[in-house]
Amino acid sequence: MLRNLILKFKESTKISSKFFKMAESLAQAEEVIGKRPATEDHEPVVPKKKKKKKGQPVTLGPSENAKRKIALLVSYNGAGYYGVQINRGFATIESELFPALVKIGAIQPDHAETPSKMWFQRGSRTDKGVSAVGQTFSLKAKLVPDFVQKMNENLPEKIRIMGYIRTTNAFDSKNFCCSRTYMYMMPTFSFAPVEKFITNEYRTGPEIIERVREVLKRFLGTHKFHNFTSGVKFSDACASRYMIKFECSDPYVRDGVEFVTLHVKGQSFMLHQIRKMIGITIAIVRGYCGENVIDKCWGPVQVDVPKAPGLGLVLEELHFDGYNKKFGCDGIHDPIDWTPFRESQEKFKEEHIISDIVAQEKEDRVMFNWMRTLQFHNFGEPRSEGSEKPWANVARMLREKSSPPPTEQTTDTAAQEDGEPPIVGDSAACEVKDSTNSTVPEVTIDTTVSEGTTDVIHNSTPVSPVKADTEPRSESTSDLSAESASR
Repeated sequence: MLRNLILKFKESTKISSKFFKMAESLAQAEEVIGKRPATEDHEPVVPKKKKKKKGQPVTLGPSENAKRKIALLVSYNGAGYYGVQINRGFATIESELFPALVKIGAIQPDHAETPSKMWFQRGSRTDKGVSAVGQTFSLKAKLVPDFVQKMNENLPEKIRIMGYIRTTNAFDSKNFCCSRTYMYMMPTFSFAPVEKFITNEYRTGPEIIERVREVLKRFLGTHKFHNFTSGVKFSDACASRYMIKFECSDPYVRDGVEFVTLHVKGQSFMLHQIRKMIGITIAIVRGYCGENVIDKCWGPVQVDVPKAPGLGLVLEELHFDGYNKKFGCDGIHDPIDWTPFRESQEKFKEEHIISDIVAQEKEDRVMFNWMRTLQFHNFGEPRSEGSEKPWANVARMLREKSSPPPTEQTTDTAAQEDGEPPIVGDSAACEVKDSTNSTVPEVTIDTTVSEGTTDVIHNSTPVSPVKADTEPRSESTSDLSAESASR
C-alpha cells in the first residue's frame, strides 16, 4: 500500500514539473514577441458581439432603398396580350413589367434580359387574352421610395401594381403556391338546350343551373386530365390534377344579358384545362353528349373535348397556406395576405375586366359564335362505331322533337341534314328567298324549326348569313389552325 502511494506521488510531481516548464517557455515567448504588458493606462478593448439567444425578438432590416425579396401583387386585363410570360417579339404582361422596374431603378437593365438574376418567378402562367386580379410575382428588387406609385406611373392603365409584401429569401411564388382560384364569366344562353331559340334576351331557369352544378361536381378530386390539354399522355405523371372546388353562381343581368360566374379552385392547372372543362360542361348541358363522356376522359382513350373561349377566364387568387403556416406566424415575416388590397382589386376588376367582358361579348358575340362549332365535335365517339358525321345525332334529335308542316322549307331543311350540318339552337341569320329566287335581306329568321313555327330574330346585331355551300370540315380546320397560330 505504502509503495503504491509513493509511486503515485512521484508521477504527480513529474506532471507538475512539466506544467511549470511550459509556463516559463510561454512567458519567454511573450517577451520576444514584444507583447504589451497589462497596465492601468492601456486602451479599452472592444467586447465581442454576443450571439442572440433563442426566444429574443428578431426584426428585419430596413426596406427603403435596399434590395429585398418581395411578393408583388399585380392585376391586369389580358386582352391584347399574348399571355403573361415574356416572349420576344410579342406583347406580354412581363414585357411591360420589366421595363417599368428598370425605369424606376428597382432592378438592373441586365436583370430585365435575364429574369433569373433577380430570382424572378410568376405564381401562375395565364394564356393569351386571360386576365388576372390576384397574380403574384416573386423577385428581388430595390425598394425605392413610393415604389407602387412610381410603378403604376410607368405601366399601362390595363396593368396595375396593388402592393407588395416582404418575404423570406427562399420564397418562390410558383413553388410555394398550394392552390389557385379562377373565375369564368359566361352568358346563360350557352347552357340553353340545343333545340332552344336563343337571343341576348334569353333567361335561364333554376333547373338548368342545378344541372350545371351537378356536372361540375364530377370534376372534383384527383383525375387524369390528359384529354383536357395538349401534349400530355395518359401515362404521364403530370396528367394527374387535384380539383378542390367547382361552383356556379346564381344568374345575374349585366347590360341586358344574363350571366353566371363559375369558380374553380385546384392545386394546379394545365394548358387550356379550365376552358376544356367548361367546354365539355356546355356540351353536356345543351344535349350534345351525355355525362359518360367525362368518365371516358379519365381513361387512356383520346376524347374530342371542345375548348371554351378565353374571354371570360380570370385568375382570381393564389393561395399560400403552407408558407403562411410556417413563416407567417414566426413574428419576423408577414403572411402573404392581400386582404388590405381587396377594395382596390375589386375596383380594378369591375372597371377594367368585367365591363370589358360584357362589352366584348355583346359586340363580338364570342360565346354565341363559338357555340356554333360544337356540332363539329364527335366527343370521343369513334367514326367506325358511330355515325359518319358527328352532327348526325343532333339532327336526329331535332327531327324527333320538331314536327314542321310539309312545306318547301321543311324539304330543304331535310336535304340540308343529309348533306351538311344545320345551325341548331343558334339564332343564325339566313337569307329568305321568294318564289322567283330573289333575295330579301331585310328579314332574318332562325333556320331551326321549333314546334312547327319559324322564329324571327329580335336582335340588333345579327350574325352574318351562313351559305348553303359552306364546307363544315374546312371551316373547323381553319379555326383550329388560327388558334394554333395565335398560341
